[in-house]
Parts: sequence; C-alpha cells; structure tokens
Amino acid sequence: MQQPEGTNAPAQHGTEGGNRDDARAIRALWAEMARGWAAGDAALFAASFAEDCDFTTVRGDKPPGRTGIAAGHDALFHGPYAGTVLDARVVAVRFLRPDLATVEAESTVTAPDGRPLTTTHALAVVERTAEGHWLISAFHNMIPAPRPARQDPDSKDSTVDEPTAARPRLRHLAIVARDPEKLAEFYSSVFAMELFHRDPDGSCFLSDGYLSLALIKHQLDGDTPVGFNHFGFHIEDTAATTEALVAAGTPKPAERFTNRPFAEYRAMDPEGNWFDLSEHGFGGPRPPSGSTGS
Repeated sequence: MQQPEGTNAPAQHGTEGGNRDDARAIRALWAEMARGWAAGDAALFAASFAEDCDFTTVRGDKPPGRTGIAAGHDALFHGPYAGTVLDARVVAVRFLRPDLATVEAESTVTAPDGRPLTTTHALAVVERTAEGHWLISAFHNMIPAPRPARQDPDSKDSTVDEPTAARPRLRHLAIVARDPEKLAEFYSSVFAMELFHRDPDGSCFLSDGYLSLALIKHQLDGDTPVGFNHFGFHIEDTAATTEALVAAGTPKPAERFTNRPFAEYRAMDPEGNWFDLSEHGFGGPRPPSGSTGS
C-alpha cells in the first residue's frame, strides 16, 4: 500500500489529529484486513502485518509472523468462520513518534445470516517502513470480559463482591436449548443479561456480570435432553480441588476434550450431576491452547 502524499511533513506526537494522512494510512490497514476476511483470502488479510509481527490471538496463541497469521486465518476461513464478515473499527490512533503509533481497534465477526458471532478488542503497534509503508508490528487481540455490576457500598445488598478467600465460586450454568437465539433474547430483555459470545453452531453465552449462562444448541440427531445440563465452579487450584473430590469418593475430574472454551475439567457429584471446573473462569473465556483464531 502506497503512502499518501503529504506524509513527509513533520508529524506531531499524540493523537491522530496532528498527522491525518498517516492516520488514514494506518486505518486503511484494518480496512484491508476486512476485505481479506470477506474474500476468504488469508494472504490479503495478513498483508497488513509485518513479516515478523508479534501477534497474539484471543486464545493466547502466537503464530510466527505474517506467515503464521495467514496460515491460522486460512484455517478459520475454511472452517468455523467460512462465509463470515469482519467489521473492523479503529477506535484510536496515538503517535509515539512520526514513524511509530499505537492503535486501539474493535472487530465484530458476523455470520452469513447477519448475526454477530463475537466481538474482540485489540491493541496494536504500527510502524512506518523505510519504503514509507505502514505495517502492524505487534498485535494483541482479546475478547472483553463482561464487567461486574457495581453496587452502592452503603447498600445492604452489596455482599456480591468477590470473596477474599480462595473458595470455589459457582459462576456458570448451562442449558441445552432448541432455539438459543430466542432464549438469549428472552434473558437479555427480561433480565438485562449481556450476550458476549456466539458459537458458529448458534449456541449463545450471556452474563449478568457475575455468572455466565450457556445456551447450548440442541442437536436434532443427538440424545442430549433439552433443559438444564450442567453448572460450573471457578476454582483457584485444580490439583487441590481434585484431591478433595477424590477424598469425597467421587471420580477424578476428567479433562474436557472439546472445542468449547469455557472450562478445563468435568467432574461429577455423588448423585451423578455433572459440573465443570475452571481456573481461568467463565466470564472472559479463553479457548484451549492450540486452537487457531484471531
């Protein structure tokens, strides 16, 4: 991408107002990513990144530079995000030097039918090359966690703050639903729960800022009954919790070999009720290490 005319003028440090031509060139990098995504063209998507870009996905993976970024997104474009569209929005550009800036950006991935699947927030570092092109040299992507509701500290009901002791906390409920979208709309409209993630299969994930609710899409050819499915605890120490469960006479928790990102282990109580165990929590999910993604 050619640098716009006028970028040889001295740039002011700070917000983009002092260097509008460079700011436009930087914003064009995100527009180029969106075009590559819409076309399912991983090479075009990755062209906005430097060859040695330090890229971190929402899953914490670090693909090796532009080549790794292209490979990871090619797998997405031919897999769970086939046919989707990326709405990439630059929120702010801050110049640290005339040839160096930080960028805050938000992106929403939309399904072919127009439903938003997930929204991410990224912090990036962009540099102008010797040839005059702007490229992204570092990029850290994340899924924002729902913010806990704030309460009046003088209120008698302000006891929902995080406990100071390392006590396991009930943070997750899961329901198998015939129509997760319709059910999510119900819980959003009646109880003001926030929809923070959608799976490509239509499963919806909501939060009240304290507890997450998974509405899992029922598979018509499956034998899983509709309705309550499981719950989950946010724990501090998997090993200690495992020891306590085994001592109580229940089976050792099993690692979850699944593409669902919200818990690492599945356990069972003495009456056969299933529940999840997670150290990383349920409000701001991090899918399992090794998966590909933005």
